[in-house]
Amino acid sequence: MRHTASADDVVKALDDLTGVEAQVDRATVSALGIGPKDATVLRHLLDLEARDVTPRELAELLGISSAATTALIDRLAEAGLVAREPHPQDRRSIIVRATVPPGSPARRLLAVRRVAVAFAAARLNAHERRTVVDFLEELHRAEEHYLAEATATASAPAPPTA
Repeated sequence: MRHTASADDVVKALDDLTGVEAQVDRATVSALGIGPKDATVLRHLLDLEARDVTPRELAELLGISSAATTALIDRLAEAGLVAREPHPQDRRSIIVRATVPPGSPARRLLAVRRVAVAFAAARLNAHERRTVVDFLEELHRAEEHYLAEATATASAPAPPTA
């Protein structure tokens, strides 16, 4: 590992990471025969296996309607990847659980990112991990800021021409 890196090196590393993440996503949806949003839901459910996840939470995660969420859950249930269960505290509600077997190829594909991040983070000392977290949080804030700015500019009416 080199001891210094330029801003261009950081941009290239992030671009490379984004590229491999796209490959992982394509491989996952292709192997499982599901869509990208379906894969996002499955990853979320696997990350939160110990928690009760409602359809409303999934709709908020994806930014989709309750009808679209129901259709998504129907597809995943029909594929045998999720199950609906009665909500333990609310008789009128349900929870959604992933049914992807531990150790299965499907679960391994869905966990590539989490496993890779855990492996890389374990190789860092506490100070290095703090630096990475600070950088990623700053990147997140900057992207949100520039997205809001670009969206506002893109949706503003064009100035009148003479």
